[in-house]
Amino acid sequence: MKQRKNHILAFIGALIVSQTVSAQLLPVQYDTLPRSQEIIVSGGVDYAGSALQNQLFSKFIFGGLITSDIKDASDARHKGLNRVGGFLSSEIEYRNYNIKLFKKRDWGMTFKAGTMAFGGGIYSDDAYGLIFYGNDRYVGDTMEMSGMDLTFSSVQKIGVGFIDNKSKSSMSFNLYNMNNYMSGSFRDFEIAQSEDGHDVTLTMDGELSMRDSKSFSKGVGIGMDVDFKLPVAWGNDQEAYIQILAKNIGMAYLYEPQKYYRIDTVIEFSGVEFEDVIGDNAIVVDSIDVLASLGVSSENRKRAVLLPGYIQVGKIVDRHSPKKLQSFFGIRLFPSIIYSPYAYAGLHYKTTDWLSLGANISYGGFTNFRGGFYASADFNKISVGLASENVVGLVSKKGSGQSLFIRFRCAF
Repeated sequence: MKQRKNHILAFIGALIVSQTVSAQLLPVQYDTLPRSQEIIVSGGVDYAGSALQNQLFSKFIFGGLITSDIKDASDARHKGLNRVGGFLSSEIEYRNYNIKLFKKRDWGMTFKAGTMAFGGGIYSDDAYGLIFYGNDRYVGDTMEMSGMDLTFSSVQKIGVGFIDNKSKSSMSFNLYNMNNYMSGSFRDFEIAQSEDGHDVTLTMDGELSMRDSKSFSKGVGIGMDVDFKLPVAWGNDQEAYIQILAKNIGMAYLYEPQKYYRIDTVIEFSGVEFEDVIGDNAIVVDSIDVLASLGVSSENRKRAVLLPGYIQVGKIVDRHSPKKLQSFFGIRLFPSIIYSPYAYAGLHYKTTDWLSLGANISYGGFTNFRGGFYASADFNKISVGLASENVVGLVSKKGSGQSLFIRFRCAF
């Protein structure tokens, strides 16, 4: 059981570490200044859990001993179903407004390259208990892990598109390389043990799909990025600007076959130890005969999947407004049930002509309520922004996750 537990911990740790290197919330201000060319570099990470604390997260990322106190602190925060996950992205974009695509419109061209990863899961409190405390906690009881859902995908992209010189609204069409994909869904997942621990009943109904190749490229995709900024009436003869942002919206085809497992079974084991049922030498052995006898079908599949994209709609900050204080708010959606709709609202304060500060509150995503903060320095040719959607997580070991984004723009 100990070795099996270490494998599970290693998998979760790898998932979290893979997220730790897109400034989504960092306000991209409405800027109508004419430009000739621009280079924008952005990137960041956001990972969180609805129940896991940073003192546990950090052990997966940096290593170290997971003590009983650390396990217990996160255990006390768990509910029936819990979320954990993260996303990262980095992108470089070159804009050239001197290239006129359409004679009647002042459209330039944009070229970009970047990477995006998204992953996480929904799991039960019993799943946490089994991983960190072992099966002894559930002798004479049933471990209820139904509703578990897992996903992870990562892509690299290159794209070309067009951009409006005034509003900076843009659209690009992208080509993607998908280098990793995994998904799993379990409608039913229960493990019941007798009072003496020698009788085990396993009930499972679900699917699991994972890579069956170590090659860097497992699929190709096409998609698009859209960034529209629309003026709307706001108060006493004033205007505000709504941003409709969509990133990496499209499909990828996995031409490298994936190992696909379909599980629909109820199995009763009598006179065995728990480790004999789910240990390294038990049902996880991918033998067609063994799996078939246990109600598990296994095959290689090529398939089409969604890119790890998102949509965000919200009110943005007007850089040219004479107001010292402006509001911003919006909602973000990933096409995955592990990421709940993420809503945020905050205030932007212009301290000087070049320095702005902002703060916000948010709810959703991989966790519940969070507070964010950002600082933005805007000069004529250069601007730099630094932001976090989770200030408590940055400074407290009892916070939930980490969040840090950066954006650099240079015009010339």
